[in-house]
Amino acid sequence: MNAPDDAEVSLLAEGLPTTAFEEHMLADDRPSHPMVIASQFRFSGKPAREALSEAFDGVILREPLLRARIDDSRFGRPRWVPGPSPRLRHRAAGQPPPIASIPTPSVSAREGPVLHAEIVEDPSGWTINLAVHHAACDGLGLVAFIERWLLAASGLHGRRPRPANEVLACLQARGRVAPSWSEFLRLLPDLRVGLAGVRQFMSRRVLELGTARQSRVERDGAVWSPVILVTEIDASTILHVEAAARAEGVTVNDILAAAFLAAVTEEAAPGDSTATGGAWSRLGVPISLRTKSDHLLPAANRVSMVFLDRRREHCLDFRALVRGVHAEMELIRTHALGHIMPLSLELGRWLAGGLRRAANRPSPQATAVLSNLGRCFHRSPLMNRSGTLRIGESTLESWWIAPPVRPGTALAVATHETAGRRIVAAHVDPTALSPAIAQTILDRFVTWLRAFTPEADRGGAVATEVSAW
Repeated sequence: MNAPDDAEVSLLAEGLPTTAFEEHMLADDRPSHPMVIASQFRFSGKPAREALSEAFDGVILREPLLRARIDDSRFGRPRWVPGPSPRLRHRAAGQPPPIASIPTPSVSAREGPVLHAEIVEDPSGWTINLAVHHAACDGLGLVAFIERWLLAASGLHGRRPRPANEVLACLQARGRVAPSWSEFLRLLPDLRVGLAGVRQFMSRRVLELGTARQSRVERDGAVWSPVILVTEIDASTILHVEAAARAEGVTVNDILAAAFLAAVTEEAAPGDSTATGGAWSRLGVPISLRTKSDHLLPAANRVSMVFLDRRREHCLDFRALVRGVHAEMELIRTHALGHIMPLSLELGRWLAGGLRRAANRPSPQATAVLSNLGRCFHRSPLMNRSGTLRIGESTLESWWIAPPVRPGTALAVATHETAGRRIVAAHVDPTALSPAIAQTILDRFVTWLRAFTPEADRGGAVATEVSAW
């Protein structure tokens, strides 16, 4: 791989401002609940050590934020400045790691490196473990990074990288809603629709899972001890959901979100609706703000989050719940409401206490989080005709990615589909929710997916839609 040019080497020399979202991730970072995304990739065979190491060192040079750290010393907002470059570690293990084991490294955005990467060899294969600070990278960015790494290690070419000056321009603009003030002003009528959602977000009490209140306050001496549960949704269920989405005129993501809402609400509010005490089950859904040209951008946060509020009675008719989620997501898409959270955070920067105050609010922001990464490696040169991802003599057997959890939100789930297999990885806060209960929620999630039948298949009247807000 060619070395970067001088402009790319000095990309962060003057410092790069953080976006409001990135600053929020920094304010929300705690030793016991770090804003760290973890992932694991399991391969058969033996790793090509030299090729993987050389490719990693080459690819990381094209990832400015993964080679940076946060500097708070200057007056004003935190800035990205050059930091220690990540190094690929190798180690051996006497036996294969458990399917949901992850390293617990210290990933510090202020000291760096912001990415921990290691290859673990064992008698039956090898595993890549990656953990990255969310302020430097989002889930899609991490998947794109490992694809570029594996392509380089395989001697294959993916999309042509952007020149350094274009990378810098994109990174500087990554937090903007629109490229110009005139275009932003044209968006205001659409964005105004989101004010009702902001009001409800601030005023509604959020339903909590388990004993989530215990994990809100930082515990003395607490360390990151992640618990990951991994579930694979069987092929027949995937085909059923895809067919049901087409028949009903909704998306697979609508059905996934509705099923997870139903499963979470069922656990959080057993029995009748009075058990919720007037609280709302709130699902946080990360959404990408990437444009079509952003696929060439190095791993970086171009992401927001939207929130779906429902009560137990809204989940009793599952088809109505799916239709309601679909209507709400369509409203969000057509009115650019994914920008509401970044704009709210930008405003919060200038209020008393700043984003630190927002991160430390006593009530949780969401009951649970569901992130759908979609189809990954779908058109990658690494995939052969049989739908198998290969690197050298090795085959990718399984992989998962897990989002961070924050105090008060005890369960965060990420799902992806690769070569027809849909994986669900749940990151559980064990101080708030037992892994057994979290597994029950995942099982109910799959049950709800299987239960969805379009109206055309059932016959009968169309159910009333749930309100979009």
